[in-house]
Amino acid sequence: MSPPVVASLSKDSNSSRSPPRGWSAKFTNPKTVEKMLKYSTGLEATLKLSEDKGSRYIFSSGKDYYIWNTASEQGWRILNVENPEELYTNVARGKGGLKLEELPDYGSDLEG
Repeated sequence: MSPPVVASLSKDSNSSRSPPRGWSAKFTNPKTVEKMLKYSTGLEATLKLSEDKGSRYIFSSGKDYYIWNTASEQGWRILNVENPEELYTNVARGKGGLKLEELPDYGSDLEG
């Protein structure tokens, strides 16, 4: 078995800021996570942040940002973020920092 691939994006190439407290831009097997996000949401995903000690990922698809909770298998489009600076600022605000719109249920190949 090969060792896990770790991608470190401690600073976004478009931002001089570090990730907000409680979040990381270091990912183990990022391509695997991006495939899981695509399977779960139907969206092409580019990882931006993962929750430290949690089950949430923030990713972008096109010009939009999204948050996905792997534990509840629910996702939301983030309405008040248009760039990495806004993402880090609004996530750092904590509860209420992100305005969210729930994603429709994408389903899976197990449903009839």
